Amino acid sequence: MKTLLFLLAIWGLLGLVQCSKKDSDQVAALDQTIKLQNKQSTTVKAVGTDVQLTVTKISDSRCPSDVTCVWAGQANVNVELRDKAGTLQATDLCLGACQNDSATVTLDTVPYWLTLTAVDPYPVSSAPSPTQTAALRLTRQ
Repeated sequence: MKTLLFLLAIWGLLGLVQCSKKDSDQVAALDQTIKLQNKQSTTVKAVGTDVQLTVTKISDSRCPSDVTCVWAGQANVNVELRDKAGTLQATDLCLGACQNDSATVTLDTVPYWLTLTAVDPYPVSSAPSPTQTAALRLTRQ
């Protein structure tokens, strides 16, 4: 009985360790498509520094694909970038009726383009809203 309790305790601790693993353990490269969900982070290996890229909010008001709308709507993604020195830059990117899908960010004096390439899945009125993913690309200017 003690052995069973011991094994259950070990199994529970292993489960807690796995659940506490951070999303920021992901690593991406420049010029690579980075897919992140809301509140997810990744480290991007940039020129001479590592950049932590975090999606802080995804909001989607695009017209569902199975509906005819008067307005096409837009998908907004709020992103934070932090370099090794701790300098934080926040930017809002948008797809659809807004026309600001990219922004210039400067990290450790090096200019980069941050581009929002997609927000998936596209809304459908007949299906519940699944967890959305923003596809981003960081490139050196």
